[in-house]
Amino acid sequence: MWIRTSLYMLFCGCAGGAIAAGYVAFITLLGVFERLSEKYKAVKHYRGIENCIIIGVTLGNIIWLLDISIPLGLLGLFIFSLMGGIFTGCLAGALAETLKVFPILSRRFKLRKGLPYILIAASLGKALGSALQLIYF
Repeated sequence: MWIRTSLYMLFCGCAGGAIAAGYVAFITLLGVFERLSEKYKAVKHYRGIENCIIIGVTLGNIIWLLDISIPLGLLGLFIFSLMGGIFTGCLAGALAETLKVFPILSRRFKLRKGLPYILIAASLGKALGSALQLIYF
């Protein structure tokens, strides 16, 4: 029985590690880290940023797989959620910029003046939806 459990743990660890590595490789391949470091004028800290993200993905994978409970309290949950939202927003913005989504969108829909308002509305909608999900669900 313990052999089966050990093999299952090994398989799950390898699968989770492969998924985490694939995620990091995908956003690295698209140049998202470089874009983020250029945007925030942190090119000299590029390796540190990349290492922090890899460590975060690995630790998150371990915490998820081992079902570790971290008692952070309500303030800790708020800070953790805020940092996760900021990372997701930066990642989505850098990915959209890398793929040149906004220029294509503005040309297709002939939006020259209203594009900033659409971006603000999308951001506020995402924030409101996340807040509603956090409060009610």
